[in-house]
Amino acid sequence: MKKVAIIASIVAIVILSYFLFEPVFTYWLTRTESPNFEILLPTTTHADAVSEEADELLINKFRLLKAPSLSVSIGIDDSVVWSNSIGYSDVENKRLVDSTTKYRIGSVSKTITSIGLGLLLQSKALNPNSIVGDYVPYVTGDLTNLTVKELASHTSGIRNYGTCMCLPLWEYYDNDHYHSTEESVSIFADDELLFAPGKAFSYSSYNYTLLSAVIEGASKQEYRDYIQSNVLEPLNLTQTIPDNVLQPAPNTAVFYDFEGDYLSTAFAVDNSNKWAGGGYLSTPTDLVKFGNGILNNSLLDEDTKALLFNPVKLADGQVNEQNYALGWRNDLSKKVFSDGREVRIIHHGGTAAGSTAILVLLPEYNASISLAMNKSGSTADLFDIAFKLAELFLTEHKRE
Repeated sequence: MKKVAIIASIVAIVILSYFLFEPVFTYWLTRTESPNFEILLPTTTHADAVSEEADELLINKFRLLKAPSLSVSIGIDDSVVWSNSIGYSDVENKRLVDSTTKYRIGSVSKTITSIGLGLLLQSKALNPNSIVGDYVPYVTGDLTNLTVKELASHTSGIRNYGTCMCLPLWEYYDNDHYHSTEESVSIFADDELLFAPGKAFSYSSYNYTLLSAVIEGASKQEYRDYIQSNVLEPLNLTQTIPDNVLQPAPNTAVFYDFEGDYLSTAFAVDNSNKWAGGGYLSTPTDLVKFGNGILNNSLLDEDTKALLFNPVKLADGQVNEQNYALGWRNDLSKKVFSDGREVRIIHHGGTAAGSTAILVLLPEYNASISLAMNKSGSTADLFDIAFKLAELFLTEHKRE
């Protein structure tokens, strides 16, 4: 009997360990040698010299990244001037990527929320100092006095993802489904703020979970419905949708983690607790159309855009450490082109389980560019080629 009890205890510990550390087990159980991506070519062949050079840049970057796939799109004025993609959206089944392949865009989702917020600011339904408690009846304590501006700029003091008494152990890998924004807010609703609101900067997607609750209260619509009817549909963004495990989207990439020459399928997460801050799927072409619409004032006027794009100052009068505005980072002056000229860059990157994406706006050139890959990684891996490609097409556009 004692031996049976010991065996039962060991089995119980193994099972508990598996569920506590399920993402780790998933990585090792699905780990396989990476196929040869060197043989792959872009899905589109371009004939003109500039586009051919862009295709070559794409191929070279793809091989350096060792990602299953890489997709990119560039817009100038109100047009998509070039797009291309290379690699597998599904490695196991050798399914090639195309321009409609959807990627998790992670925190680039915050830019979508920002524009939805901007519409409410523009219509005076909200203002930057509107407080949570006036629009979200189910919150209490410190959260009630937080402002829209503090939430959207990560200066509220709300914590980021942590460990939890849950399976798996890390909130980042949460795979529970949340049926309402109220349920999602409950994850952090009772936790102390990290600092007095407005005093410091601390990046946290939970800010946007609560911001989506304010948007619901101000618009009288569920967050996703509001975004769909007021942001996505007016800009004809047909490939941009919530990453909903209950309604899998067609032509969505399979997401991967890489280590050296090995890849594994990314842990299956449920993004329903962070639609507004990191829960959307999209394509680079849709994101460029989104960027074009913002730059060309299709939804927002110049004053509202300035409100969203201006970096937020802390209580001491200093701009926050990331030049973060209301849903966008704003590098006011940066040398990214080969001639050393300074450029203003409005941007956001996003990392998600098995996926990485960026969206960059260049207001002085009325240009936007987006890239995505179905590999966990750093957004820094994508910014360098973004600026090289942008310079290539901006130079050609200037000649014309």
